[in-house]
Amino acid sequence: MLDQDEVEPLGETLPCSNLAVNSSVVPVGGTISATCTIWKRRCPIQEDGEVHILWKWNEQLLSGTQHSLSDGMEVSNLTVGPLNQTLNLLSCWLQRKGPLQMMDLIRIQAGYPPSEPRNLTCVMNITSFSLRCWWDPGEDSLLSVNVTLEGVRSGSECTAHLQDVPLCVPSAGQNSCSVPRQHLFLYQNMIFWVSAKNDLGSARSRPLCADPMDLVKLDPPTLRVIQSVPEDTDCVAVAWEGPKGSEYMDQACELGYRVEGEHSWTSVYVGNVTPSAWQTEHCGFLFATRYQFQLRCQKLPAGYWSDWSPTMNFTTHEKAPSGKLDTWWKVKTQEAGKGREVQLLWKPMKPNETHGNILGYWATLSSRPQSRKPPALCHTTDLHCTFLLPPGTQRIFLVAFNSRGASQPTEVSLLEKKGQPVPKIWTSPYDAKSLWVHWDPPGERSATGYIIEWCKVTSADRTEDNGSMKWTKVHNGAATQALIQEGFEPFQRYNVSIYPLYRDALGMPQSVEVYTLQKAPSEGPKLHPGNISKSTAEVHWEPVPVEKRNGFIISYTLFWIGTDEVMSSAVVNASIHSFTVKGLWPSRMYQVHIMASTVAGSTNGSALTLYTKATDDTDTTFVFITAGLLLVMLIILVFCFQKSKRMKTQFWPSVPDPANSSLGKWAPAVLQEETAPPPPPLKPCELSPVVVSAVLVIETDEKKCLSCGKTEPGKALEDGPTTFHISYVHDADATALLNGSLPPASYVNSPESVQYAKVVGDSYRRQPQANVPTFYMRSDSTQPLLGEPTPSPKLYENLWFRNDQPDAERGSSFQEEAVFLERTLLDFPLLQGLRIDGGEDLGNFRRL
Repeated sequence: MLDQDEVEPLGETLPCSNLAVNSSVVPVGGTISATCTIWKRRCPIQEDGEVHILWKWNEQLLSGTQHSLSDGMEVSNLTVGPLNQTLNLLSCWLQRKGPLQMMDLIRIQAGYPPSEPRNLTCVMNITSFSLRCWWDPGEDSLLSVNVTLEGVRSGSECTAHLQDVPLCVPSAGQNSCSVPRQHLFLYQNMIFWVSAKNDLGSARSRPLCADPMDLVKLDPPTLRVIQSVPEDTDCVAVAWEGPKGSEYMDQACELGYRVEGEHSWTSVYVGNVTPSAWQTEHCGFLFATRYQFQLRCQKLPAGYWSDWSPTMNFTTHEKAPSGKLDTWWKVKTQEAGKGREVQLLWKPMKPNETHGNILGYWATLSSRPQSRKPPALCHTTDLHCTFLLPPGTQRIFLVAFNSRGASQPTEVSLLEKKGQPVPKIWTSPYDAKSLWVHWDPPGERSATGYIIEWCKVTSADRTEDNGSMKWTKVHNGAATQALIQEGFEPFQRYNVSIYPLYRDALGMPQSVEVYTLQKAPSEGPKLHPGNISKSTAEVHWEPVPVEKRNGFIISYTLFWIGTDEVMSSAVVNASIHSFTVKGLWPSRMYQVHIMASTVAGSTNGSALTLYTKATDDTDTTFVFITAGLLLVMLIILVFCFQKSKRMKTQFWPSVPDPANSSLGKWAPAVLQEETAPPPPPLKPCELSPVVVSAVLVIETDEKKCLSCGKTEPGKALEDGPTTFHISYVHDADATALLNGSLPPASYVNSPESVQYAKVVGDSYRRQPQANVPTFYMRSDSTQPLLGEPTPSPKLYENLWFRNDQPDAERGSSFQEEAVFLERTLLDFPLLQGLRIDGGEDLGNFRRL
């Protein structure tokens, strides 16, 4: 590739070179052959100099086949193809020691043969009597094409070419051409065709053979008068004026009309129209309805339809309404003796039944109201009215009227709602503003029709609002579905109810709530905090208003996250409006937010920040209770330490120890005076020697016990031997005790000092002995005695205490008692201290 700036032309004329091609116009995809010849003698080139010929195809540098001939001729041949561009440049260049020099240049075109013209149509203008033809040129050939409209006069068979018609050449870029009147042969057949020609070939359209008068297209007619004839019928008369030049032509016309506002037209053919009768009549029009009319005509027996005339509007005359009204009613209130307050609703009449502009409606109690003064329950221009119905009224009549009269009364039976409802109702959306309602027919009775009622559900829930409640009547009792195409909006909730109609009753309603289209809620719920503890937090939220739900809420999803925690979530049923978050950490901040979901999407609600407590109320209560218990225990311990001795005797009673009793250290007064040294000073808790100075008498008292009356007498008598009360008496009274006239008593535990001790004798180490004596001696010991004889542990068991002795032993002799006493004192060294002066008198103690 070399730049054009490097080329140095040899001069204005190049007689020394020649560039020849086989064709300068070739089909697309074809090839060309080119030859470049240079004569050295004619060019300022040395004959013995070397010559090299090059080619350029557009901007591409090519090399051909070069060879030398005699007389200094240099020839180079080149073949290029396939050609894909419509315009190409081919040039021949000479290369010497210097820059390239262009020797010759030629243009090469690529295209297609001309297409066959199609759809040749010619129309005769009756006003100018010129014939205008147009056609479809077909595909573009990419080359210059010469197009002409040709024609000849022919015979009746359209086969002979009798006389040529001058060619008609269209203007540049036009696909039509007009043949003037002087070149036409009227009422004779003529043949017309279109010819197209370019460098690659020619084409010709199909011929059109016709009489130019059969190609006439009339100008549009003009509508003049439209009127109703007669006035009490539904017929209309239309009159018009034909175009200029068509007065003597047989014609056919077509009348078109439509109700104003509609899109489709209704056409009526009107044949054999003559200039004396440019009018027609047609029936079947609606009364008091505004129509649009238009007209077009054609020449007979052949010709083109004219264009439609300008439209003309006409309103038909009125007539009294006909037909029945679809009605529905609802009882609002009912008071005893005052009748019922009834709301009556109805649908407007169909357009073919109104016969004019409805001026109003009235509801009456009679089927034949007087036109001048009807006994009307209500009179309104709306499609509903409310009135107080007299008691006992079961039916009313509704009438519509216009300027020409009133319709036939429509009977409304006020039936009770006691009929069987439909078993099931369901819906399916048809589109965003319409709905299919399906239901199952009643099983036992056949319905005569159905009332479908629907209203928008709002937060106020005013379902009785006249503005929002819509209804329709299905007249077919066998129907199981209905398409409702009014009163619905997308993303709004509606309550749909169906009432079956019976001959003598009105069925109970069956209802369902629906959406025609759903999406995500417009706003989310708002969270509010509830009870918060150290590990749980209760939250509750307000439901999203019905108007902003945009669908049925199927669930709520709660999300919560704490500091340095992973987010958790829970899905809650749509009927629940509170939730307790569990498993939280004490004294920590949490973020909680909520999301409401429908089947079409979800929307986030408000977020809530809350802090858990460090402790719960139960923990505080437990702390206070524990502190109170500890305080009470502390008070009890302090009291016990202060009363330790008394408490010790209450919980751990002292068992009498004979070894440490006063009897163990007692001696007669004579022995003390003779042998005993003066007693040393007493130590704390040490007992002083006891000297018997008097003999006491133990008196029997069945009503009192030794424990100062704290034991009930009856129980003491039942549990053991007789309880004795001890009192001090003179020495003379001791004789009874020694003689055995008073029985001894068993002692029970008592916090007071015991004045007597019961000394029981037994054999040493359980050696067999016939008689076991028992003695009662005075003791100043403060140790309480046991109530019942209780054996000591077996390892330390020496004696068994027994209260009762057999009566046979009471008659023993005095000598046996003396021997027994002597033997007993020898066996028990502790009793040696009991010896007193005049020990022989010890036998006076009677054995029990």
